[in-house]
Amino acid sequence: MNAVAQAVHAVVRQWSPYQNDVFAFGADPHAGNAIVIAVAGSGKTTTLVELVRRMGGNSISLAFNKKIADEQVARGINARTFHSLCAGALRNFLGGKLNADKTRDILFTAVANAQLTQADATMYGAFVKRLVGLAKNAGIGCLVQDTEENWASIVDYHDLEIDDEKGEIARGIAIARIVLAVGNESEDYDFDDMLYLVVKHGVRLPVFDMVCIDEAQDTNAIQRAILRKIMRGGSRLIAFGDPCQAIYGFRGADSSAMDLLADEFDCRRLPLTVSYRCPRRVVEHARQWVDHIESAPSAIEGSVTTLDTWTPATFAVGDMVVCRTTAPLIGVAYALLRAKVAVRVLGKEIGQGLTALVKKMNTTGLDRLAEKLEAYSKREVERAVARGNDAKAAAVADKVESILCLMEALVGDEKTVPDLIRLIDSLFNDREHAVQLSTIHKAKGLEAKRVFWLDAHKCLSKWARKEHQLRQEHNICYVAATRAQEALIMIDSESRGY
Repeated sequence: MNAVAQAVHAVVRQWSPYQNDVFAFGADPHAGNAIVIAVAGSGKTTTLVELVRRMGGNSISLAFNKKIADEQVARGINARTFHSLCAGALRNFLGGKLNADKTRDILFTAVANAQLTQADATMYGAFVKRLVGLAKNAGIGCLVQDTEENWASIVDYHDLEIDDEKGEIARGIAIARIVLAVGNESEDYDFDDMLYLVVKHGVRLPVFDMVCIDEAQDTNAIQRAILRKIMRGGSRLIAFGDPCQAIYGFRGADSSAMDLLADEFDCRRLPLTVSYRCPRRVVEHARQWVDHIESAPSAIEGSVTTLDTWTPATFAVGDMVVCRTTAPLIGVAYALLRAKVAVRVLGKEIGQGLTALVKKMNTTGLDRLAEKLEAYSKREVERAVARGNDAKAAAVADKVESILCLMEALVGDEKTVPDLIRLIDSLFNDREHAVQLSTIHKAKGLEAKRVFWLDAHKCLSKWARKEHQLRQEHNICYVAATRAQEALIMIDSESRGY
């Protein structure tokens, strides 16, 4: 446990009245199930760990990712991810192996067997891979019927579209349905299959007397089905989460996951509303999105300010800069690089996506690369908007703008496409002693003494129009503000003072 975590732990060990209510609920064998609404920085995981310790016996905590699960195990409780809970049982049942490229391999085999043309595989491959993964999260074919209407509802909810403008959604859905059916007969499994096939094939899992869930706001239909499998009559569920931090709908999480859990498992709602992370001023600021968040009695005053201008000297190692999109962060990274300030952009997969797009343009000259990127952006944004896929339009524009900004950062003789790729790799590294730059999505679960919120005025995204999209945009603002332990500082990407 690091120094900050130890300090937080020391505070929460005094246990607030809300935490004591959670412990009392857990200690009552007849109390039933509950969802604990835990605001940002409320000591949620510490409370969960203490609850499981007190319960003892045949209990388990299901964590959102391996890092969280490992941290909980280190603190003395039985903790797993949903996937690690299911993986061994599925492997024993199928006798196969993990294949992360299962969907791609099914498409290749279909082409080799003349069941699908190479043109179709190329045109629909990315769309099908994304759609099949979301269909598994939704339980298509085991929780809900495998109908064209149910597949179409997933496409509509997640604003999916086909990269090639000649592609047809109906054809993409038809291919996805075939891929899912073929995959369901395979002995091999991918990451989504670890949960989906356990439910579809009725694979036996261990049963627990007490099940706790961390980050319950990020659960989906297939995970709720797993819960039903590991609980018996008399088993209890206590789910910890914050519906106001639900920002992963694009990964397949249900936007109303906490309500769905509460309804299905007849859960009582328990509050955990004191933030031990945020100072008073930050809590006051965050109340515009979440009015029930409270300051800890011992919280410092802290500050929420706006800087009219900024320079590389504004930032220090340990600071965090968060933004709704990537491109403005790249602009800050460029400024820091030129000033020889150590900088790291969080999210290796973001860097990999930028590199992939550079390579996709298939050119060696930067001038030609810029021309092709701008033409690509114009074409893809127009197509996405025409199809009503505003989120895709925003993502394309952000990615292209990020690459163009990085091209400007190249200096001297280092002005080739390989130089650009090396620059991208250098930014998205694992350097710890640096100014940390992060999209708000990547910053969830992180904290820093000083947090700079870049271009806060651009939240909410202009592309968010559906009700669940707008709700997640408000949640993103709340997550951004509540990363700060001492100071929240607003800056504008256009207000460089140099």
